[in-house]
Amino acid sequence: MKVNPKDKITLITGSSKRIGGHLAYSISKTGSKVIVHYNESKLEAFETVEKINSNGGESYPIKANLENSNEITELVKIIKKKFGALDIIINNASKFNKDSLENISLEDWDRMMAINFRAPFILAQLMKNEFKKNSMGKIINVGDWRTSRKKRFSYGVSKAALSGLTRSLAISMAPNIQVNEVALGAILSPADSKNPVNINLGPSNRPGTLDEVYSSIISLINNDFITGEKIIIDGGLHLT
Repeated sequence: MKVNPKDKITLITGSSKRIGGHLAYSISKTGSKVIVHYNESKLEAFETVEKINSNGGESYPIKANLENSNEITELVKIIKKKFGALDIIINNASKFNKDSLENISLEDWDRMMAINFRAPFILAQLMKNEFKKNSMGKIINVGDWRTSRKKRFSYGVSKAALSGLTRSLAISMAPNIQVNEVALGAILSPADSKNPVNINLGPSNRPGTLDEVYSSIISLINNDFITGEKIIIDGGLHLT
């Protein structure tokens, strides 16, 4: 049974703006019902929902603090009550704080791991437990091409852990749910691209676009044979 996003229920964490907001709008155009998750960015989340719904899509905003496991559980309960069991999860929400091995506190470490690593695990577990028999589903984890980072130590470790989780989930959730990761490099929105970028951009010599991220994700959603893979979207930067 092939996954067609049309009429499927898609949760995108951290989808009020930027990459998540673009993914929410783009996936809504396939006919999927989109849950726009947010925590603090309420205004942007409601703007994204309005944009989707006014253009013929169907979306609904839900607030949840992904550091709190009870709120994650409640998030999934609300989705099931309003729409039914989840078919697609895109784990886009992420913290990106600067820290180092020397100065990070245990509290900050736990917060980073909670959002970037633990929340995707909890959502996968809840999805597996509630999954409809004889259905097909997808989980896409949004990672980073570079996980060894001295100045963003806990972030890098959390994304490395997410890569490991992706592979383990691919085995544990087979054969009905495929789990993959897209590992991003420099990705700029049209507004951001107006400003000069002073970073190493790799062989492509340009930042990636939001549409290029979406096209990679939708190709994974439409493919029922790829699982446990890490698709690097960085213009070849990891090769340099």
